[in-house]
Amino acid sequence: MLTETRVDEAPYLSVIIPAYNEQTRIADSLYVIKDYLSRQSYRSEMIVVDDGSNDMTTEIVKFIDIYGKEQLQYDEGTLIENNINVGKGYSIAKGMLRASGDIVLFMDADHSTHICEVEKLFPYFELGFDVTIGSRNLKASIVEKKPWYRNLMSQLFNLAVRLISVDGIRDTQCGFKAYKRDVAHSIAKQQRIFGFGFDVEHLYIAQKSGFKIKEVAIEWSYREGSKVHPVRDSVIMLLDLLRIRWLHRAL
Repeated sequence: MLTETRVDEAPYLSVIIPAYNEQTRIADSLYVIKDYLSRQSYRSEMIVVDDGSNDMTTEIVKFIDIYGKEQLQYDEGTLIENNINVGKGYSIAKGMLRASGDIVLFMDADHSTHICEVEKLFPYFELGFDVTIGSRNLKASIVEKKPWYRNLMSQLFNLAVRLISVDGIRDTQCGFKAYKRDVAHSIAKQQRIFGFGFDVEHLYIAQKSGFKIKEVAIEWSYREGSKVHPVRDSVIMLLDLLRIRWLHRAL
């Protein structure tokens, strides 16, 4: 049962969805997310950031009408379009700076983690944490088996992350992370990595800034069509680990 909410009240949750050439699955993901949010008692907003797609992604998002006015007057949505493909990290930072919710969540367009998993993250904000991140590498995590090469790539990268930049986090790359709004804005303003290494940068900035981070076990399913190239992007992300330490050496 939805409760009455003032139209001018700030949303509790902002959901950021970066998208690049996602025409085959963005519609299904947005419909599921919209349906879930429409059934919650809190106000929410969706922010889709199209990162210069050259397919029908933008047109599909507009057709779906993420503004949600046909359902609830206070369900909001925003579509941000990058003129060129810049990177997932850039798109998420752009969405974070636009977000007005008390809690700012970003999630992948393939919906590999169901939006309902956010309920596992909420309680830790009440306990004083500033950043809560979904994890596929905790004992309680439920993970659909990934291809062996992606699993090996993840294990090696996570080892490098712990050795070079961020210690104490088992899974830095899961695309399901939530922040308090002021923390999200602070991190986004300091972000300098625009590719897939941005997750590590966010956590590095958070740790160095004294923000409390909680890693939470979630359910995750493998989806075909990842934009991460196993070899090329692995090399770039490893170099990003060194760049992160240099770029934020003053923290």
